[in-house]
Amino acid sequence: MNSKSITDTAAAEAASKLMERDVLAMASNLKADTQGDPTRIATAAEHVKELQDREKIGVIRCDYEYETTRGDAGNAESYYSDSVRLKVEGWTFESVQRGMDPKTKTYPASEFRLKKADGTTDEYWTKLWQCYPDKNGSSDNRKNYSRVTEKITDNKYIEGYFDEEDYTKGEVYRYEPGQLEKNMKVAITTLEEAKVCGVTCDVGYSQAFQTNVKEMAHLPIMLSSLQQLTLVAPLYDVRPTTKNKVLVVTVNSNCFDAEQLIPNDGLAPGVRDSILIVGMQKTIFGSWVAGGNSFSRFKADAFEKASVEEGLESLYGECKALIDGAQKDGGKVVCMVLECAEMPAYSNGFRRRFQIPVYDTMTTVAFLQSGMGFSSSSGFMM
Repeated sequence: MNSKSITDTAAAEAASKLMERDVLAMASNLKADTQGDPTRIATAAEHVKELQDREKIGVIRCDYEYETTRGDAGNAESYYSDSVRLKVEGWTFESVQRGMDPKTKTYPASEFRLKKADGTTDEYWTKLWQCYPDKNGSSDNRKNYSRVTEKITDNKYIEGYFDEEDYTKGEVYRYEPGQLEKNMKVAITTLEEAKVCGVTCDVGYSQAFQTNVKEMAHLPIMLSSLQQLTLVAPLYDVRPTTKNKVLVVTVNSNCFDAEQLIPNDGLAPGVRDSILIVGMQKTIFGSWVAGGNSFSRFKADAFEKASVEEGLESLYGECKALIDGAQKDGGKVVCMVLECAEMPAYSNGFRRRFQIPVYDTMTTVAFLQSGMGFSSSSGFMM
C-alpha cells in the first residue's frame, strides 16, 4: 500500500468515526418510520434523495478571477449539495465595493484598464477581462460595453476608476450602471431556470444590492452573510444596555460603508451601536485578498504566497486582540459575523479557539437550504 493509499484510508476511517453518531441516528429514525420494511425503506430513500436534489444553491459571482479554495462561496467543494455559480458580467469587486447610489437607487459603473498611459499592460485588469465567463473563457464573450477616452468625474458611483491620461493614452473599457443591472437580471433569471433553492454571492459587500436583487427575483435571496445580523442581534440580545456585541469581520474597514452594508430592516433602535466593525486590511490575509491572490491550503504549497494555514493565524491574532479589547472596555463579544466570502475556511478555527458562535456565507447557505432540504430529525414519513 503506497503512502497516498494509507493517507486516504486514515482520512476515510476518521471521517467515518466523526459521522457515526449521525449515521446511527438516521438509521434508527429510518427504521422507526418504516417499521424496518425493505420496500418502505427504499421508498423513503427515494423521497430523501428528492429533497436533497432541491438543495441546489445558486451563487452569483463578481467579475473577478482567482483560484478559489474550499470554504470560498465560489468553490464547488464548499458545498455538499449541487451548486450553480455564475459571474455577473462587468460587476467587478471594485464596483461591488462602491455599492448602489442611495439617492438614485442605481448601480455603479465599472471599468477595466487594459493598457496604462505609458503603454504597458495592466496585468490585473487584463487577467479579469480575459477570464469571462470563467478562467477558460475569453474577452470575446463580453458585450454591451464601450471604450472610453475621457475620465468621467461625478459622484463616486459613476466616476472613472483611473488617472485621466489612462483614458487618452491607454485603453479603458466601461460598463454603464444600467447595463450592470441588466446583467444581474440575466444571472438571476438563469439561476431561477436552474431551479436553485436560493441565491447567495461570493462577496460580502453585495449586501448593498440585497434589496434590488430581491425585488427582481422570485426565490429567496441572501447575498451576504451580513443579512444574518437581523437574526443574530436579537438572538444574542445585542444592545447597548446588555453590552453584548457582534464582531463583524471585514477584509477592509476603510471600504466598509456601514450605511449600505448593515441591514436596516429587523434591527431594533440602538443595536447598530453594538456592532463592532473591524477590518483586516493590515493583516497578511487582507493584503492577499486585495491583491487577488489565490489561496492554497498549506503555506508550503502556496503558489501565490497565500495559504489558509498562514491566513488563519493572521486573522486569529487580529480578532483575538479586538475581542480582548472589547472585554477590557466592559463589553462582551457574543458572536462573530464574517463579511468576506473567502473567510468560511477559517470559521471552524474561530469557533474552536474563541468558543463563540461564528456566522458566515456557509451558514447563510445552510439557512437557505434548510427550508427545502431533508432533515433526518423530521422523519421519513413523506
